[in-house]
Amino acid sequence: MSEQTDREGGVFKGERSIKALKCSKIATDFQKNYYKEIWERASQGEPVIWTEVGVPQEIMHAMDIPTFFNPNWSAIIAAKQMAEYYLNVLNEQGYFRDLCRYCSIPLGYFLHDNPDIAPWGGVPKPAAFVMWGGDDPVFKIWELMAKKLNVPLYTYDDTMIATLPKNNVWETVDQLDAYNWVEDWRIDYGVKQIEGLIRFLESVTGKTLSMRRLKEVMEKSDEQFDLIGKTMDLAARVPTPMRMGDHMANLISTQFFRGHDFGLAQAQRLYDEVKERVDKGIAAYDNEKVRLMFTGVPNWFTPGFYDSFEEEYGAVFAWMGYLTLVPKWLIRRDLSDPMRALSSRYMNYGAGLLPPFFPRSLVYEAKKFKVDGAVYEKVESCRFLSGALQLSVLDLERNGIPVCVHEADMVDVRDWDDAKHKAKMKTFIETVIERKTR
Repeated sequence: MSEQTDREGGVFKGERSIKALKCSKIATDFQKNYYKEIWERASQGEPVIWTEVGVPQEIMHAMDIPTFFNPNWSAIIAAKQMAEYYLNVLNEQGYFRDLCRYCSIPLGYFLHDNPDIAPWGGVPKPAAFVMWGGDDPVFKIWELMAKKLNVPLYTYDDTMIATLPKNNVWETVDQLDAYNWVEDWRIDYGVKQIEGLIRFLESVTGKTLSMRRLKEVMEKSDEQFDLIGKTMDLAARVPTPMRMGDHMANLISTQFFRGHDFGLAQAQRLYDEVKERVDKGIAAYDNEKVRLMFTGVPNWFTPGFYDSFEEEYGAVFAWMGYLTLVPKWLIRRDLSDPMRALSSRYMNYGAGLLPPFFPRSLVYEAKKFKVDGAVYEKVESCRFLSGALQLSVLDLERNGIPVCVHEADMVDVRDWDDAKHKAKMKTFIETVIERKTR
């Protein structure tokens, strides 16, 4: 196995992020304890489901099914400096290097089959895989994982938008909510997909879904997302009360625990703490001079990279998309029919990251957060996340927001040159400062 080295020849170790909020530690501790709890439940014979963010996970929370999330496991492995190891396992077994690395690290883990060396003792064998068909290469990755473990695979599919709206930037959640109810035929299709998923989960786990319980989970998730939206309104203040590390630590609640008791409780803690900081005039960084936004998935193997420019330049990352964008797309006010509401919620799940929505949303958010520049990570191995890159850069720059594009991968440290990327960032920040002082 090769190891990524720094310029002095030593093994590169990513920097840890700095967090301003107490609730961020609660999120980190919960995540580790959650994995431990699932191990305990699995050891007692309870079926575990392996899934991802584009699947209606509210169903699994309503059924109290212990659930693992593919991208979350990849991020944890990268944060624990193990991604290179499992990616090399894949490449040595003949899988090409540009296979989506964020999605395929768990495949490397399952192929290696040695939980003793994995973070937190690895993960128990799932009873089934449930994937979202949002990206073509992902189908094969999930098929290979299911084949390796000899367990069933369910594909949750969705439809393409037939008619684009005249206005693709919504200033309120209610406007966006209304848009996601427009194409009835797509909602009908999604309901059929959800019904199939429920039957699959019931057959695998022996549990049944209560519609009353599903509605409760949907209500909790709406409350959770509303709290996060209010928090992001506060985070847009100058100076910002939240650090990049706090955004990263708290994204698990929106991504993996929608409508879960922890998800709602954490959203409340996040709002309360950020509001208290705003009321007391406490900033994330005392000498904020340059406000930046980060678009895409952060580098999990060196999250402290984003804190590296504060002391010299007062440059603070005030915006990241998970907490600011995801909840807006998922809120549904009409829960009278929870199945249709859930179908509507996931009908356009990935659309917010694609043209024409994503570029326009970034411009809107950049103005709201009063950022001076944007940092965009071009991830060659992830066609889905990089699809809107060029249009996003053009839209931001047309609106007076300079952009720094990094070619890197959120989990793969092998091509990362820390000194080069920091030098590029410093040049970019100096250019931003010069523009501000003209």
